[in-house]
Amino acid sequence: MFDKLTAFVREIFSSLDSGYMFFGSPLDLIRYVIDIVLVTIVIYNILRLIRGTRAWQLLKGLLLILVFVLFCSFLGLEMVGFIFNKLLYIVAILFVVIFQPELRHALETVGLKSFASFSSVLVSDDSDEQLRYVSMVDEIVKACTEMASTFTGALILLERNTKLGELLKQENVVRLDSSVTNSMLQSIFYKGSPMHDGGLLIRDGRIIAARCHVPLSETFHIIERYGTRHRAAVGASEIGDTVAVVVSEERGSISIAVDGVLYEMKNGKELRENLLYLLGLTTASTKAMRMKKHGKKNAKRNIEQVATVAEPVTANKEKLEQDETSKVEEENNVPIVARKKKSSKKGRRTGGALLMLLSFFFSFMLWMYIQVTTNPVTERTFTLDLQYENYEVMKEKGLGSEFTVRSVTVRIVGRKNVLDKMTSSDLSAYIDMGSVDTPGSIRMKVYVKSDENVYFRVDMQRPEDIPISVYTRAEAQEE
Repeated sequence: MFDKLTAFVREIFSSLDSGYMFFGSPLDLIRYVIDIVLVTIVIYNILRLIRGTRAWQLLKGLLLILVFVLFCSFLGLEMVGFIFNKLLYIVAILFVVIFQPELRHALETVGLKSFASFSSVLVSDDSDEQLRYVSMVDEIVKACTEMASTFTGALILLERNTKLGELLKQENVVRLDSSVTNSMLQSIFYKGSPMHDGGLLIRDGRIIAARCHVPLSETFHIIERYGTRHRAAVGASEIGDTVAVVVSEERGSISIAVDGVLYEMKNGKELRENLLYLLGLTTASTKAMRMKKHGKKNAKRNIEQVATVAEPVTANKEKLEQDETSKVEEENNVPIVARKKKSSKKGRRTGGALLMLLSFFFSFMLWMYIQVTTNPVTERTFTLDLQYENYEVMKEKGLGSEFTVRSVTVRIVGRKNVLDKMTSSDLSAYIDMGSVDTPGSIRMKVYVKSDENVYFRVDMQRPEDIPISVYTRAEAQEE
């Protein structure tokens, strides 16, 4: 394979001098470029999804092994190449089996990002419906704050686009259909309640199940620092785009798990801000707060107008000060999830260029491997009848010629698809008699050409030139 790749690259550079397209027509070249760019984008997104996981570590190990094998192939070590070729398919199967959860999570992430713009399961466009979800968030915040103060453990799962239907098929799950209220949540997670253990599932703003057993996460830092309930929260967040709220029974703290990452909340206010942000309810909550504030301001203004008339300048100053204060508060109240996502994006930008370059390298090498496998550089041998061009020009000069060679054998090198279609009629071997000016014995070079505008290179030609006896026509007539 290394020899084939070397020959492939060598023929690419050889085609630059010939003037013919090694890759085919200009349309084929454009198609190859589009193919490489699309595969580069796919590989880049796959690397982004698995970066930081165990599959990323395995990928780096496989890359080092591949470099080692290529180096051994360059040195001509046949045994290493033989062993690697035999183990390659086994390693590919083991990769899929061992890292099935990571691959499944990557595919789920791709599906969510692809169809997020087409559907919104949790939040609709109806403002009344959004306000109902804001009320649901407020109830969750109240319940979690009170349970944290009494060190009552809880695990609340909020579905978004990904449905957790597999949790409803468990034997010990308790099916419910209840609105989300503070009292309902506290009664479910009350320490003496039989539904205290497990997670509570909320779908479309209603409680649909309790005592759900969630698969635990295997993230290493979660295993070391937290217990089973937090591992279950992170495990649930790794299933699609689920948001998990967990209350620690030992610490009395509240945390949110999103996309396999656990964020600890400082208080109920921060919990509310992050839930509104994750559920896309920030705008609806802001509108509700503004409606309340405007209602209070209007009532206050009506009272003040009855009592006395305020000066316009003073009112304008107060309005500007209030607007500036609200802007500062909005900047300071950015949810921690949003802040950490922005900081992680900034950190990833630094390695994004290197990751894109690596993706392009993988894509280009994969393209070359496919080209070498499906349409490699090969060779064919043809026997061609020798033709004599511009013979009439020589006659006009009063010259004639004698020769004995009638055919030429050539071995040409080119792409397999091109050579398979090529026949002897597509090639011609000729000598140019128009350049002969004087009589005598001379040797003339044999040229090989094709009527088709395809790339090929003459690797062997026998003979390369032929002897010709040139005489004047007057001498021929005397004889």
